[in-house]
Amino acid sequence: MRPFPLKQLRLAWHDAGKYNKNIEEWPLRGGANGSLRFEIEIKHAANAGLVNALKLLQPIKDKYSGVTYADLFQLASATAVEEAGGPKIPIKYGRVDVSEPEQCPEEGRLPGKLTVKEEISNSKQNKFGNCRF
Repeated sequence: MRPFPLKQLRLAWHDAGKYNKNIEEWPLRGGANGSLRFEIEIKHAANAGLVNALKLLQPIKDKYSGVTYADLFQLASATAVEEAGGPKIPIKYGRVDVSEPEQCPEEGRLPGKLTVKEEISNSKQNKFGNCRF
């Protein structure tokens, strides 16, 4: 698999994976909300190296300014899966971006240096409750 798909898959996961079902207020509960584009969040330890994935997508965002970062991150991830030989993932659009860095989640919502499998397992148990994946 080429590096681009891995970076985009990880970027989308880290943007969405901060969701916390125990926080009612949006955007504080996290989720796929484009917050990863802000420097305060991209510098979280768990997001090491993701600035490069963000830089790869920025020209697309500049060209299609009406697309939210949240949708762009998830679209890039679904495209990466397909480009790597996986299934075509249907995407629903309409995610809303956070508008300012103060709306970014605090550091620590994502585990440190774990494998993707470990990250997903931890998130399923601790954040998503009884969701089926």
